[in-house]
Amino acid sequence: MKLSDYVIEDIYSRGTRHVFGMSGGAAVHLFDSAAKHPGVGTTFVAHEQSAAMAADGYYRVSGRLGACVVTSGPGATNLLTGVCCSYYDSVPALMLTGQVATHRLKGARKVRQVGFQETDALSIYSSVTKYAEQLRDPNQVAITLDRAYAEAEEGRPGPVLVDIPDDLQRANVDPGNMLRYAATAKPTSENLPRQVVALLKEISTAKRPVFILGGGCSTPRKVDELREFLSRVDIPLVQTWAGLDLIPHDWKHRIGTFGVYGSRLGNFVVQHADLVVCLGTRLSQNLTGGLLDAFASGARIVMVDADRGEMDKFDGYGIEISGRIHCLMADFLREAMVALTEFHPPAIAPWLATIDRWRNELPDDIPEEPADSAGYVDAHDFVRKLSAVLSDDEIVFVDTGGNLTWTCNNLRVKPRQRVLSAWNFTPMGYAVPAGIGGAVAAPGLPVTCIIGDGGLQLCLGELATVVRHQLPLKIILFNNHAHGIQKQTLETWLDANYAGVDSDSGLGLSNFPEVAKAMGLPVITISKSSEINQKLKEAYAMSGPVICNIEINPSQKLYPVLKAGAELDNQMPLMSAGALNKLRSY
Repeated sequence: MKLSDYVIEDIYSRGTRHVFGMSGGAAVHLFDSAAKHPGVGTTFVAHEQSAAMAADGYYRVSGRLGACVVTSGPGATNLLTGVCCSYYDSVPALMLTGQVATHRLKGARKVRQVGFQETDALSIYSSVTKYAEQLRDPNQVAITLDRAYAEAEEGRPGPVLVDIPDDLQRANVDPGNMLRYAATAKPTSENLPRQVVALLKEISTAKRPVFILGGGCSTPRKVDELREFLSRVDIPLVQTWAGLDLIPHDWKHRIGTFGVYGSRLGNFVVQHADLVVCLGTRLSQNLTGGLLDAFASGARIVMVDADRGEMDKFDGYGIEISGRIHCLMADFLREAMVALTEFHPPAIAPWLATIDRWRNELPDDIPEEPADSAGYVDAHDFVRKLSAVLSDDEIVFVDTGGNLTWTCNNLRVKPRQRVLSAWNFTPMGYAVPAGIGGAVAAPGLPVTCIIGDGGLQLCLGELATVVRHQLPLKIILFNNHAHGIQKQTLETWLDANYAGVDSDSGLGLSNFPEVAKAMGLPVITISKSSEINQKLKEAYAMSGPVICNIEINPSQKLYPVLKAGAELDNQMPLMSAGALNKLRSY
């Protein structure tokens, strides 16, 4: 059979049912094989970056590895931003790049390029994939793909790349006469049961314990097991944004988000705990703030993570990780459920009372609902009203910037909903292409994409993809006619000396409602507080794709927020020193 046919059949045999990409000369055989395969669908996007993001969204929704095919040269380089999203969020994905024919590869010759569009994809991708390999022998295709899949999914997952020269794509291969790769099973640590028992004993004796839930609990997703464990242990918990959909908003002892842009209450709880147990979070600087030695300084910090390096990285840098449990989340939860038979809940009534006092006394940073005459709505108010409209099984993809902050701090997540973003790389322009992948992965489920005007500008071409396939995406456009988060940064640090963040300072943005209409999308604009509920109901009653243009206050701030150099529980707008010290005393 033709090698390209083998590649697509191999993808299908492993559970992947769709390929995303953009046609190009060095990948035509791979796309030809995909188009002919009865079990594999294809979605051609407007930009290769979007193809990688769609494959990323496909996995996050389905749990099946996403696949992407692009051509050589610019096709391969355009993938990079999307691949980084998967790499930093531990999302397994298979990137297949076409390459010039083997006899046109430059090899060791001291030239930049021999074949047309020849580009060394392996060097480019070696630092942002778990495995990158160029196929040089057609009979090595099976072992190469076997290795790629094993690397993508074992341990801490991530993307892989296989570069396939054009002449090898059309070579004939015998599937029954090829070497295969045998992955070595990695044994579970013999110390894990002991470590889990010790951790549960620590929780039992803690006075002010808290769980931090992170995105590592979703790659792969272990939400049912996690919820069972959390309900049994029954202590306060906070969420990173990547862990937002692990529990519903009304979960007992749920505090909310925490971090630089997180809730004040969540930050107070973490900062004043005596035991912080991190499940699947790497504690990024967006969570800890810049003063590492001031992060939860009175607590013993325990991390459970699949990547030992994430636990060791703080050594000598200010945070002391006292307990390090290196394992997959599935293994941890399995051992924990066994050990819970001997677990005794901690006596934390005073801690819960303190949290209730903070909840009542901490400042409310939500602006008043603007009058209809203002011509815009409040972002917090809008997200809370959107929560009531979303289906119980809605899949919500969120972009980056203000729309991400307002959504994560205000969305009322229901038990079966998903909230997804490129949490650690956070490029503008992710939500719509990832939403395309999510819609393909789950054709029966409703998908909402929340994105800012800056983000939509970067992936505007994908509206044509949405229209072509009539994907029923509800695209919520937070339109503040600026790069709002950058405006606020310049206000904080550079006396509001704006440069390239709005029209007056040099930024060009489209008239998005008119562009969307020209592409064939219906548009609903919401610019008054009084019309939010009714117009959202109208939008979500539509069967196909629709854009909701939400006019957001151009001066809306992302509050609360931590200014660099401050402790995590001292966010802006700043409290008086007296009020802060009073709340810190308990």
